[in-house]
Amino acid sequence: MVRRPRTPESLPWAPWLSLAAVLLFTGCPKEGAVCTPGLSVCGDACVDLRADVEHCGVCGTVCGANSVCQDGACACREGSLRCGETCVAVASDVANCGACGNACPSGQVCEAGRCGVGCSAGTSRCGDACVNLLADVANCGACGHACPDAQSCHAGVCAYDVVAACYNLGQVVGIQAGTDRLGPRRQLGGGVQSLAAYRNVLLAADATNSELLQAPAGELGQVSQRSSLGNVTTSPNDIFVAWPYVYVVDSINNTLQVLRGEGSGGGTSLGLRTVTQLSLGANTSPQGITRVGDTLFIPLFGTAGSGFKKGNAVARVEVLDPEHPRLLDSIPLTGLDLKSFDGGTSLPLPYSATTLNGVVYVALTNLNPANDYRPNGPGMLARIEPADGGVRAIDLGAEHCLNAGYVEPVGGQLVVSCLGEARYDTANGNRADDVRATGLALVKDDALVATYSLSAGCAPGTPECQVAVAGRFAVAKDAVYLADVNGGRVYVVEVKDGALVERRGFSTPGAVGPALDACPRDPRRPVSNVTDVVAIPGLAP
Repeated sequence: MVRRPRTPESLPWAPWLSLAAVLLFTGCPKEGAVCTPGLSVCGDACVDLRADVEHCGVCGTVCGANSVCQDGACACREGSLRCGETCVAVASDVANCGACGNACPSGQVCEAGRCGVGCSAGTSRCGDACVNLLADVANCGACGHACPDAQSCHAGVCAYDVVAACYNLGQVVGIQAGTDRLGPRRQLGGGVQSLAAYRNVLLAADATNSELLQAPAGELGQVSQRSSLGNVTTSPNDIFVAWPYVYVVDSINNTLQVLRGEGSGGGTSLGLRTVTQLSLGANTSPQGITRVGDTLFIPLFGTAGSGFKKGNAVARVEVLDPEHPRLLDSIPLTGLDLKSFDGGTSLPLPYSATTLNGVVYVALTNLNPANDYRPNGPGMLARIEPADGGVRAIDLGAEHCLNAGYVEPVGGQLVVSCLGEARYDTANGNRADDVRATGLALVKDDALVATYSLSAGCAPGTPECQVAVAGRFAVAKDAVYLADVNGGRVYVVEVKDGALVERRGFSTPGAVGPALDACPRDPRRPVSNVTDVVAIPGLAP
């Protein structure tokens, strides 16, 4: 599983990272609760009145069975219909089988919206209903155990399909794939920089508190374990899970940290403990991790290192024995034709990595350090043959893709997030007021086949419209959940028939609805950023 990396704090085109050192609200103490923006005090807890089924719209308003809370109002969840005053799961309700009022004859059961005399193979009988306990949200893992709000049933355990992190507020929020419904925002740590997941456990690297947090993927605000990330100042760019080991790269300390999980990895905690830490060399600034066989490939954003040239390269680390990793060498990227716009200086500055069909692909930002690290060539991918280290470049086209940041496979294709070239208002909290060539690129057979331009941050004509800047993304049910690092939103783009089709956003008139307001606006700061998005493994493609 590949997780996306982070950029160094010093880069002006990634100003949201400068918030790492800012002490934010600390959560919700038992007495005199103080809540971060977007959360409200109900009793001694901080809750999200927009999506909490126990406090929907106002404190104490509870949504009934088969209901969710969306925008502060109770509504029937996916697969349920309102029959009179209640929401009914018509797929399994014997009194409303397939439709309101359609009662099955006495002695029969309801399965998949149809009446019958018995349950089919693979289903279980719960009263007069035949359900799949591994996937039924009303009977998840056991009869009568219903999943709350926008969660799905993952192999008999309630969890969100996708989770997004709101760095500047220390919050996380779950999303249901397909319906694109948001769960309630929950406080988790002080500043989550990167996410990963194993089974139904969420891993969250908290840069503010230098901790690797674990939380059940269905109870995001409840920390089940904390593991130290070492130094007080950290920048945990990427988390990579290869059970029973978890790898974390840190771009400030230039390290690869290895943790080992105890037991089978089940339950709500993975029992992680640090077993070793490997230095990758001074100023190497490691960004991401991917793996081929017993070798980790780690993009190095930095410009130099001790011993041999490491910056603008991809380090190879042998993990045949994960508790004794060995730095083999690095694959240089500076020999590539970066198609500089002015024929001058341009550095590849690798940002993230993934694998497809045994080949390593690395996103290249292609920037000019002498010009405030602005794009000086098109966004690119580096294609690396693991066997011999051979490298060649794939041009993503400057018109639609500058500053290539994140890459992940979708089926037999690659999706790349293009961060674009943004202009920031330094007098207004480094908010991006203009951006070009940001969005997504789709690559098949090492050739660009489609692009998606993230051209608007809100509906046309909206007062104080805030532009959107693409960041990391996750893939669930063949849809890309794309982070907006400037406005706190998540855009949903489907990958179908060699095209990128917007489902939730403002860039395409035919979109189903607006982008998801994942992270609330902090009135003290104009930037609301989604720093990472992860798919829970049960829904990962």
